[in-house]
Amino acid sequence: MTKSHEKKLFEKYNPAGAVVRCPVGRAKMRKPLDLYAKAAVNLYGIIRRDEFVEIFNSQNDAQTNADEVYTILLPNVFKSPRYGFYKEYIVHYVVLDDFSWVENLEQHQAGKPRYVPPKEEFLKHEEELYDDNPHWKKFLDFMWNAFAEKKNIMDAFEEIKVSAMRTRGIKKLGAIMQEYNLVFTDQEQKQSFLDSLTLAMNNARIWENKGHTPEELMKRGTSNAPQEPFFYPPKKTGPNQSCPCGSGKNYKKCCALVGKSRTTQLSHDECKLFYESWYKLLDFINRKHKKLTGKNAPVCPAYYGDPELVKIREKLWAKPRVINEFLNSTDRLSDEEINLLKSWEKNHIKGEFFLMKYEPDYAVFMRLEKGSAPRLYAVKGMAKPIAEVLQQQLPVMLQTVLLPFKDKIVYDCYIASHNISFGSGILVELEEEFAILMGEYGLITKMTP
Repeated sequence: MTKSHEKKLFEKYNPAGAVVRCPVGRAKMRKPLDLYAKAAVNLYGIIRRDEFVEIFNSQNDAQTNADEVYTILLPNVFKSPRYGFYKEYIVHYVVLDDFSWVENLEQHQAGKPRYVPPKEEFLKHEEELYDDNPHWKKFLDFMWNAFAEKKNIMDAFEEIKVSAMRTRGIKKLGAIMQEYNLVFTDQEQKQSFLDSLTLAMNNARIWENKGHTPEELMKRGTSNAPQEPFFYPPKKTGPNQSCPCGSGKNYKKCCALVGKSRTTQLSHDECKLFYESWYKLLDFINRKHKKLTGKNAPVCPAYYGDPELVKIREKLWAKPRVINEFLNSTDRLSDEEINLLKSWEKNHIKGEFFLMKYEPDYAVFMRLEKGSAPRLYAVKGMAKPIAEVLQQQLPVMLQTVLLPFKDKIVYDCYIASHNISFGSGILVELEEEFAILMGEYGLITKMTP
């Protein structure tokens, strides 16, 4: 939208001519409603007036309604705007400069439960940068120690924090790092920075989560809950749309070609073997720990990221020796399944990777995690190409578990992706690391003991 269009929309839903005197006897409502409105938009970004009224009325003896909220608060929009009105919503002041945020946030918030703390805690969010997340302080301490000689560390920190709280990821992280000339001394410092930031983001109250932290939604097991990192359902990109990988080509001339070849993923029979082995193992773990209620056994999910199955998966990779326990408990596995499961226990690689590029036969993962040997891995997709599952601009920082599959490398159905874009400086470093690893070790195409 153009600035003039935004101005017209603002004036349409916040007309100065509609400002009237406070209804008789209701002036005392202006201050508490104003405090609640500021807290609500800081916590949620946007909120429907009827939902705002529901929260206010549930926490106060004095009651109100959506029409009265508009009449009483409209004058405040022109005094020192911390919020405004748009259609049926009360919106944060940053939205007043780009009303397309409303539709975007509405889509991301759809189906998620709203975080509504008790009154005293709710009103603390009237302070714009209030947060009950102790990990931000630890992240700030890390920044002070890592970039002690730089100026404006606090400004950089606040930009990163605000960006994290308003979206699921920090899309301009690289640009912020460049703006404040924050340069890592080595790969270990970079990894520690990202680890500390991820921990803070996992516990940050996010607009797109209706005020919940990713960690809270994960614990609730809400199927619509994105985590940070979060699991992606398959997306659809039109053939003439720009390819999500960032190549600049149309999708049909880029990653769609990879999918058509089917050489970048397992065959139908290979997928059948993998999933039959995988879900038999998850069923055993579920019966052992009773993680998945209301079902007799896990079944192949219709979409990636079933939160209940993720809980079982976490039990598995916390103690992979459970695979041997499973093998000893049953005689209903084929030799092929037994050999496959044994290879998973011995040779899996759990950790963080950078997805660097797509080739016709595999995706290239680069491991730079602290405490592990840097290497490049050629990874096959499962039922779908990895490019089709993720549909993000490369490089992508992600978490998963790599598994051997005969003479191939696959992943364990689940990829968790950090929604972070990298600046040119970090991109150059990643490309340099990639070239060094390719030259020294080449590409690992199968996992052996």
